[in-house]
Amino acid sequence: MIKQIVLYFISFLSLFLVVFFIHDFILNNSKSYLPFSLFQMYSFHFSASFIIVSVFLLLSKSIKWASQLGYIYMFTFFTKIMFFVLIFKNSILGDKNLTKLEGLNLLIPVFLFLFLEVYFIAKILNKKQDKKLLKKN
Repeated sequence: MIKQIVLYFISFLSLFLVVFFIHDFILNNSKSYLPFSLFQMYSFHFSASFIIVSVFLLLSKSIKWASQLGYIYMFTFFTKIMFFVLIFKNSILGDKNLTKLEGLNLLIPVFLFLFLEVYFIAKILNKKQDKKLLKKN
């Protein structure tokens, strides 16, 4: 299990480093200004996604929580969105409306980390389902 958590950490960290620096490089070359900190956005999504997947892995090992994992993920997904809005409310809901370009730059880290998060959670759920099928047969 520790090996899986380290794999998750390395995967999320790699995504963070590669995509953040590419994103930042593109913005700097195009001389675009964002009203929010791109580093803070990526840091939030890195941390939140890693924590969610790690906790999900730990809960998947528990018999008590195994049947509720889908509901738990939906709860954590909405909780993550709420924390995101609370932390970045001034950037998102500030006095100035975001342009389409700023909104797109806001959503890029959201969807990239969500993709990797869902990928790992699907793997955990499939592994859990495979174990149930093996026990039945």
